[in-house]
Amino acid sequence: MQSGASYRLIVRRGPQPNQQYDLTRETVTVGRDITNDIVINDPEVSRHHARLIRTATGGYSIEDLRSTNGTFVNRQRITSPHQLANGDMIGMGETVTLAYEITGVGDAAATAMGYGQQQPAPAAGYPPPASRPPSAPPAAMSIADEEDFRPDRNRWIVIGCAALTVLFCFALLASVIVVDYFNLYCDLPLSDQIFNCLP
Repeated sequence: MQSGASYRLIVRRGPQPNQQYDLTRETVTVGRDITNDIVINDPEVSRHHARLIRTATGGYSIEDLRSTNGTFVNRQRITSPHQLANGDMIGMGETVTLAYEITGVGDAAATAMGYGQQQPAPAAGYPPPASRPPSAPPAAMSIADEEDFRPDRNRWIVIGCAALTVLFCFALLASVIVVDYFNLYCDLPLSDQIFNCLP
């Protein structure tokens, strides 16, 4: 485990935006039910949605607890335990996004993760390579990226229902026009009782 490192979840989208949850236990459960360690009161979140487990290598892994709307890490739905990295975005359903952050990482840990490594000196007689800014740790997704996180399932359902409704209205209107144009009122079922059609 990284010495001096601390771990937390930050609500980026959902109830109580910017709410921070420090991860201090070996196992942390997340869900809508009040018995969870982290309670997120949102209809997209299952009663027992996901579990974070501290790993021997440092940090936490996350696993979905057979939630209805799924658990996502960086927009990818997970079906087995997934090791989290600094800056990962955790999605629960379509409306909740949490950022996983590691703070207080020492120099050794930063070097192990690839930050702050020194470049080898250029060989004699060759110009030094163009200076490049040091890599930054993974950052949280921008607000625009977070908005794109939401799956398109509901949008397509709404579009499909709207298209079916429009088709039904057109079919009904066409039927009324045909019946009126050809004066077929007396040929309709139950028309004798409605229109008093005589034989």
